[in-house]
This record gives sequence, structure tokens and C-alpha cells, in this order.
Amino acid sequence: MHAHERRATGGESAARRGPERPRTPASALSTHRTDALRTLQRTAGNAAVARALAPAPEHARDPQQLQRYAEGEAAHGFDKVSAHGGIAIRGRYEAYADADMITAAAHSLDAQDQVPITLERGAAVQVGERTLYRVLPVYKDAGRAAAAVRAAGRNPQGAGHEPVAGDSAAQRDDKRAAYLRSLTDPPEVRQLVALTQRIVAALQGRAEPRSSTVDGLRSEAMKLAVATMGGGWVAARFPYPERTGREGLTDLAVIMPSLTADFLAGLPAVENQEAQVHELLITLPNDCKAAAAQLIGTPPNGGLSVRRDAPAVGENHFVDLTGAAPDGWANHFAAVILRDGSDSLTYESAADRTSALQQGKSLGYFELYGRAGTDQSFDQVIGAKNQAYAERAAQPT
Repeated sequence: MHAHERRATGGESAARRGPERPRTPASALSTHRTDALRTLQRTAGNAAVARALAPAPEHARDPQQLQRYAEGEAAHGFDKVSAHGGIAIRGRYEAYADADMITAAAHSLDAQDQVPITLERGAAVQVGERTLYRVLPVYKDAGRAAAAVRAAGRNPQGAGHEPVAGDSAAQRDDKRAAYLRSLTDPPEVRQLVALTQRIVAALQGRAEPRSSTVDGLRSEAMKLAVATMGGGWVAARFPYPERTGREGLTDLAVIMPSLTADFLAGLPAVENQEAQVHELLITLPNDCKAAAAQLIGTPPNGGLSVRRDAPAVGENHFVDLTGAAPDGWANHFAAVILRDGSDSLTYESAADRTSALQQGKSLGYFELYGRAGTDQSFDQVIGAKNQAYAERAAQPT
């Protein structure tokens, strides 16, 4: 994989420059076929080829060195390009791949019944002399989309905002527009208000509330708080040990206005964040394991929590990060949706306890990982991201 260094954005760490590799001597290049030279131009850039073909200085004792990472025009505006040139990613939300690779990966996903998604081809781009196509993860059918929404505890109307195989470009645009409109009047607000009214009514009743009533209302409140503000908000604000009777209802009556206010306060940032995604992507949770399960189900050979050096399409990367960084992640999961030789393209999310968004289209992102055991491997890249996340989390707010 060729990673092109650029400033990290959106909380992602920049690609690191790896060790240099020997530059091919000019004498060897002069005997290569024309197609070999074109391949080198695509991967290293014309400027690098010119430097390689130039006569070596007389005083040089060793062959000149080609940088491991291509630079300049070789990047073609992308952040990373796979070693064989079949996959390219740009930013968080754009991945492109060879047409045959997308077709093969889609066939593989279609053959795995536990996997609810497949891939479609989007717009074409030119990467050097090669044409790649936008990689579009979509649900196999509307039923799979609805099931994913239910499993995530989201409003059922959200299924109408998910990409489904066979959608036309106009349908995708309409769904994205409807999704953005839904952010201005989220159904969660009505749910919060209705639940608050029920809690107040139970508190004002003459009879002593039953334990089952208090427990049920508390359970609803906690689920809604997790869905809107996340587990961190719940852990910090819900009293423990839990009180019963009127005292328990009083605790809930105090919490609900605060929950509603915090949710409303975060809506402008949520709307702006989601508007940055210009394609209809799958809505993912602020949780890497839940995201992987939503995308690929449970792989039959051991499940999600299995280390795989080269996971196949429909499987996942996994790493245990316990103790790796204070305030960091405990682990990380990433669903593999394409492969190009030893490089894997994933669609994944990464938990962020500071996020105001717990379910969203901006939470998912594409990543490209290199061969296991290299500095571009899943373990190394995620290890660096975990350290960066832990450092941000430790900073005072």
C-alpha cells in the first residue's frame, strides 16, 4: 500500500513515513518493457521515475534510494493507494476500487447469508492510467435495512434513509435529503418529552408507585439516554445505587429535562457533521464492535473477537488494546469489504466518548490496511490511532 502523507483530519492520525527501499538502478530500468515503466510511473510518479533514470553522481558509492511512499503527482489527490493500485481512499468517506474487484467482493458478500450488506459501483475516477469506481456499501434489501435499524434501537422511520441495493442515483439523493431533514426535527425529541410526561404523571399519582413501574420507566430512560447521548452520559448522571418508589421517580424527573436539554444543545453540531457526508452511506453506531456486527453479522469461524492476519471479505480485523493506552480503546473491530492482494479495505467506526452523535452516517469511515507485520498493518495503524485518541481524551475540557 502506498500511503501519501498529509495532515490528519477528523481525529485520524497521519500516515507515518516508513523505511526507505533500494532504488532501482538506471541500468536495470533501461531493460524493462514499456508496460513496466508505465507501472512504475503510476506507483511512484513521473518525477520519481525521472530521478531513477537519471545518471548517478560519480561520487555516489551506493545506488540512489527510492522513497517507499510515493509523493506528488503519484497521489492523484488520494490519501492511500493499495500496493497493486486496485484500491484508493480519500478522506474518511470516499473509497474507490477496480470494477472487477468490486464485483468479486459483492459476489462474496452475497454468498454469506449472515452478512446483510453488499457492494455497488458508483462514479468513476481516473487514477493515473487506471479507472476506479466509488465503493458503495448498501444493504442487500429493504428487509435487512429495517432489521438493522430495529436491532440498533433506532426509530423505524430510519430504515427509509438507508442505502439499499438497486437504488437509483435519484433515490439515493432523495433518501439523503430526507435524512438531513429528519435531523432538524428528530423523533427522539418527541420520545424524550413523552417519557418525561409519563414520569411526572406517575410521580404525581396518589398511590405509591409499583417497583415494576419505576424499573420500567428507568429502563426506558436509560435506553433513550444511551441512544441520544451515549453510555458515558448515562454513567455520569444516572444515580447509583438506584432508588425505588417516589424517590426513584424523583431522580428520573430531575434527569429527563437535563437529558433533553443536552440532546437539543448538540443538534446544530450533529446537523453540520452529517451534512459533510455527500454520499448516502450506511448509518453506523458510535461503537466499533456494534458497527462490525451491523455490517457483517457474526463470522462463522470464531465470531468477531478473533485475530486474523488476512481476514477475507465478510470477516473482520480485531485487536485487543487492553492496557495499551490510558483512556484509550479496549479493543477495535473493522469489517473487511474488499481486498487487493495483502491490502484490505474496511468500513468501520471508532468509539468516541466525546461525540454528540451516537448513530450517524458520518461515524462510519473507510480505511486501508497493509500486510500484517508491517508498519501499515491493522495493528500498527490502530495502535497509533488509539494513542492519539487517548491523548485527546486525557486533555482537560
